[in-house]
Amino acid sequence: MTKTKHKLLAAFGVMLTLSLGALLCGFTTDKASAFAEEAAPCEHAYVAETVAATCKDKGYTLYTCENCGDSYKDDYTELKEHTYSDIVIAPTCTNSGYTTHFCVECGAEYTDEYTEPLGHAFTDEVIVATCLTDGYTIHTCGACDYSYTDSVVLAFGHNYIAEVTAPTCTEQGYTTHTCEHCGDSYTDTETEATGHTYGAETVEPTCTAYGFIVHQCKDCNSRYITDYVNPVGHTYVDTVVEATPEEIGYTIHKCTACEYSYLSDFVRSGEQPSDAKEPDVPETPDVPDKPENPDEPKPEQPENPDKPEQPDKPTEPSEHEHNFTLSSELKSQDKKIHISYACDCGEENNGAVSVTFTEEGGNRYDLTIDENGDIDFSAVESGKYAVEMFDENGETIMWYELEVEKAAEPTTPDVPEQPDEPTPEQPDNPDKPETPDEPNEPSEPTAPDEPNDTDKPAEEKKGGSPALFIGTLVALILLAAGGITTFVIIKKKKNKSKKEN
Repeated sequence: MTKTKHKLLAAFGVMLTLSLGALLCGFTTDKASAFAEEAAPCEHAYVAETVAATCKDKGYTLYTCENCGDSYKDDYTELKEHTYSDIVIAPTCTNSGYTTHFCVECGAEYTDEYTEPLGHAFTDEVIVATCLTDGYTIHTCGACDYSYTDSVVLAFGHNYIAEVTAPTCTEQGYTTHTCEHCGDSYTDTETEATGHTYGAETVEPTCTAYGFIVHQCKDCNSRYITDYVNPVGHTYVDTVVEATPEEIGYTIHKCTACEYSYLSDFVRSGEQPSDAKEPDVPETPDVPDKPENPDEPKPEQPENPDKPEQPDKPTEPSEHEHNFTLSSELKSQDKKIHISYACDCGEENNGAVSVTFTEEGGNRYDLTIDENGDIDFSAVESGKYAVEMFDENGETIMWYELEVEKAAEPTTPDVPEQPDEPTPEQPDNPDKPETPDEPNEPSEPTAPDEPNDTDKPAEEKKGGSPALFIGTLVALILLAAGGITTFVIIKKKKNKSKKEN
């Protein structure tokens, strides 16, 4: 029973495969017939379209069939010339200049006309060393603001001169230390004020003036008065002058101490002219007023003359006293020193300054200051010198060491290294291009191939249609697949029957 069943299934599979193959073969045959009908020759109707040449592509005429879309090209024309626009990049201190030519139509470009970098144009500024800051020369390019420094001169430090101010009766004493180069100063070593040293001088009273004691400081003008004594008054001696017929008589009262005198007691003798008048009697001299409180010291007396609690600062003199300060500026390149010996009020006294250069070997050069305030030391030989400046009294007001370099031919300053970041307009090789690029001509378009079977009108083709071949191949594949499927089903059934038995 099982074997019969297997045979029926196999027969059914074979019938199914044959039916499916017949169906597909019929479909393929119908399709092949339809493809054969479509592949019939087209009666082409070509329309021509002219495509203009550009600087990148050649021109041509395009022929397209209105019926089937078949096309081909013909009648080629040459490329057009490029339409260049130029951009000129100017050279800078460190970058080359060049000209870029680019085509406004297609974008092709090339560069040429390279120029060398301009190089830096430096101006120099000398910063003179001071007591606290180093001196140096700064070189600045006027075109690109690049700068560098050299010729460093170390700060030479303060050189303080001590001046002792002695204490006074009311002021403290101290020592002032002043730098002879820059005028910086400070004070120390303070000593207490000495206080007044008063001497007493007695002034005796007179007939009309009070007596008193004057207390005068021996070291300053401080003074005060005490111990007032009342005036002693006049001591008169009287002398009578008798009257005569011609003159009036009178009494003379004369002080024996001060010889002050006055007249009184006038008398007549004999007849006198009726218009005679009696002479005026002199008035008694006024007695000077007594001080309200003679026992108290006068207002100018200090409260504590022996030792004032806080000495007053000395008063400034009413007339301005010039305080000249010397400043100098070294001009190394010109071999000059510019000086200014001026007061804060604006008064200058450069003419009072004298200058000497003393060489290490002892040679000395006395130099003068010109009307511009400059000291020209170009005649001084190279070497180290002690430079001293003196005021009108011969006192040193500035001193420092100076090394005079040997005169040399002026040289172009070293050009600093090229900045790290190239400017945006810098080409790949701005300094020296190996070979200026020639215009980048666009590549010649390849000559079009001769119209092939696609470009030329399609000709009638002989032989079988490929659709028929494809249909046949598909049918064979399906038949093979059906046979394999049937074989697999039968194999599985056999294995199952064996297991059951």
